[in-house]
Amino acid sequence: MFSNEEIAIFQEELEEKMQIISDNILLLEQRQATPEVIQEIFRAAHTIKGSSAVMGYDKMTELTHELESLFDEIRHDRLEITGDLVDVLFEAVDKLRELKDEITGNANENVDISPVLQRIKQVKQTPGVDINNQYESDQLNKPVEQETSKVSYSDQPLSEIEVDDVSEDVIGEAEIRGYYAYRLQVVFAEDCQMKEVRAFLLIETLEQVGEIIKTNPPIEDIQSGHFNSSIALIILSQSDVDQVENLALSVAEINVVHIQKIKINNTPEQETQNAADRENITEAAPAAAKLSNIDNNGSRKTIKTVRIDVEKLNILMNLVGELVIERTRLDRFVNVFESKFGSEDIAEDILEISSHLGKVTTDLQDEIMKARMLPVAQVFNRFPRMVRDVAHKLGKEIDFIIEGKETELDRNVIEVIGDPLIHLLRNSIDHGIEDAKERQRLGKPAQGSLKLKASYSEGHIVITVEDDGRGIDAQKLKKKALQRGLITQEQYDRMSDREAQELIFAPGFSTVEEDHVSDISGRGVGMDIVRNQIENINGIVDYYTVPGQGTRFSIKLPLTLAIIRALMVEHGSRAYAFPLTYVVETLYVNRSEIKTIRHSKVIIIRGQVCPLKRLGDIFNHETSKTDDNKVYVVIVGSGDRKLGIIVDELIGEQEIVIKSLGSYLGQVEGLAGAAILGDGKVSLIVDVRSLVRSAGSEEALSYAAAD
Repeated sequence: MFSNEEIAIFQEELEEKMQIISDNILLLEQRQATPEVIQEIFRAAHTIKGSSAVMGYDKMTELTHELESLFDEIRHDRLEITGDLVDVLFEAVDKLRELKDEITGNANENVDISPVLQRIKQVKQTPGVDINNQYESDQLNKPVEQETSKVSYSDQPLSEIEVDDVSEDVIGEAEIRGYYAYRLQVVFAEDCQMKEVRAFLLIETLEQVGEIIKTNPPIEDIQSGHFNSSIALIILSQSDVDQVENLALSVAEINVVHIQKIKINNTPEQETQNAADRENITEAAPAAAKLSNIDNNGSRKTIKTVRIDVEKLNILMNLVGELVIERTRLDRFVNVFESKFGSEDIAEDILEISSHLGKVTTDLQDEIMKARMLPVAQVFNRFPRMVRDVAHKLGKEIDFIIEGKETELDRNVIEVIGDPLIHLLRNSIDHGIEDAKERQRLGKPAQGSLKLKASYSEGHIVITVEDDGRGIDAQKLKKKALQRGLITQEQYDRMSDREAQELIFAPGFSTVEEDHVSDISGRGVGMDIVRNQIENINGIVDYYTVPGQGTRFSIKLPLTLAIIRALMVEHGSRAYAFPLTYVVETLYVNRSEIKTIRHSKVIIIRGQVCPLKRLGDIFNHETSKTDDNKVYVVIVGSGDRKLGIIVDELIGEQEIVIKSLGSYLGQVEGLAGAAILGDGKVSLIVDVRSLVRSAGSEEALSYAAAD
C-alpha cells in the first residue's frame, strides 16, 4: 500500500507530465516536430507508464505503453504526423485525465480505454514518411542534448558492485556474441520522492537496450525501496556508452551516473581499444565537470526544496495578520502615551520599537506571501489546448500568444481566475474573431490573433485578453436588448455607446440567436459570471474596444486576499473600511451642492451626475454630525458605475486584515467582512460592489443626466 503522500506525489507528477505531452503535441501540430519535441513526449509517456505500473494503475500503464510505442515509430521515421494522428494523441491525453479523475474519485464511471487504444493501433498502421520534411531520420535518432551533464566517467573500478565468477562467465560469453558489459552506479537526488519508482523506471528504461544481470542491492530490495541514495548494476548491451548514458539520464531525479565498461576477454585488439576508451574518458571528464552543477570549490551545489501543506501557509498568514493588528495597536499606544504623559524620549523609544516591528512584520508578510505564490502558468498552460479545440470546432485560424507566464499570484486567487479566463477566451474566439473568409474580405490576415498576458502594475496583477476581431458593436447590443425587453425604447434612445457595451455584463444577456446556441456560445451566462467571480476576490474587470478592430479585456487582481489597504472612515462613532481598490476619490463639499432629483440625492462632479447615499442610512444608525455646513463624501466605483457615500470623518489609509463575519452572522448585505483595529475595536468592511449595484438603475441615472 502506498501512503497518501506518495499518491499525492504521483498525481502531481502525472499532471506535470500530461501537460508536457499536451504542450508538445501542439508543437507537432504547428509543424515543429523537432527531435527534442518528440523525445519530450516519449520521455513523459515513459515516465507515466513506469509510475502507474508501480502504483498498480493498469489501464494508465497500458495506455501510456501504446503512446510510447507510437512515438517510438515516429522517432524512427516510420510514421507520418497527420491531423488524424494529432487528434488521436489529444484524445489519449483526455483519456489520461479521465483516468486520473477515476483514481482521485472525481469520476463516477469506469473509464473505458479500448476505443482510444484501437484508434492508436489504426494510426500506427499508416505508412511512414519524413516528419514535416524538415529533418533527416538520422537527426531524429540523435540523442537529445542535455542542458547539464550528470555523467561521471572513471577508469578506476567501482566498488559498489563486484563481478563474481558467475557474472564473469556471462559477460565473457556475451562479449563473444558482440555485447558490451557496463558497470553503473546511479545516485538519486537527496530529496527524491518515491525513489523505488525512479529505480523501477531506470531498470525498465535500461532494459530497452540490454539485459541487467546483477544489481546491488538485490532487485527485490530495489522494488520495495530498501536502499539509500544509490544503486549499482551490471548491464549487457550492444549499445555504446553514449546511448546507455542518455537512457539513464532520461529518468528524473537522478543526481549523478558513474559508468564503466567491463572487459573480460582482453585480446591485443581489445587492449588497444581499452586504452582508447580510457583516453576518451580522461578527455571527457573535464567537460563533464564544467557542465555539471559544481561551484568553484569543487563541491556540488544542490537545490533544496521542501513540500508544505497549503493549510500550514494559511495558518502562518493568519498569524502574520495578528502581528499586523498588534503593530497597529502599538502605533496607537505611542500617540496615547505622548498625549497623556508628554514624555517625548519614552515615546520616541516606543516609536522606534514600533517601527522596527513594523519592518520585520512587513518582511515576514512578504516572504510568506511569496511562499504562497504560484506562477500563472499553472492556469495559462491549460489554454493552448482549449483554444486549439474551440478554433477547430468553429473552423477558425487562431494565432494564440501567451506572455508573462512567470508572473506570480496567490494560489487562492489562481484557483478562482481559471473559469473567468475560459469565458473570455471562448467569447473572443466565438464572438470576437471573424472566420478566415470574412477577415480576408475586411482586409485582415486570415489568421486571427488572440493574446493572453499577465503583468505587474502598481501592486496588482493585470491579466489581459486581447483579440483583433470585430469588437463590440454598441448598436447591435442595444437592438438585441430592446428586442428581449431588457431596456425600454426611451432607454434605447438615451443610451450612450459605452452604456450599451456594458450590457454584455447584464445577467442572461446574449447576442446569440436561440437556434444558433451551441456548447461554445452558450446561453448568455458568461460575462456576468466573469465580473461576479473577479469582483468576489476584490478584482476589477475593464475593457477597451474599437468596432472592427478588436477588444481588450483587463482583469486587475490583488496579490493576496488576506491583507488589504483600506480607507478608514467614521460615521456615528463607528469605524468602517472601504477597500482602496474601489475608492475613486474623496471630497469635502458644501451641503448646498447636494441636489435632490426624483427623491434621490445626487452630486454633480465635473459635469457628471453621481448618486449619493448616507452611510448611516445604509446601515441603519444615526450620524454624529448634523449641523456642519460641509460633509465628507467618499466616491466609490465598480465597473463604470459610481456612488458617493456621505461619512462623518475620514481617518486615513490603513493596512487591515480581513476577517470573516462568522457563521453566526453569515452573509450581511452591504458588508464584506470585518477587521480588528489598533484600539481593539472592530471595523466593518464595506461591500462596495453591492452598494453600487443597488444605488439605482441605469434608467434613474439617465433621467438624472437629462435633468
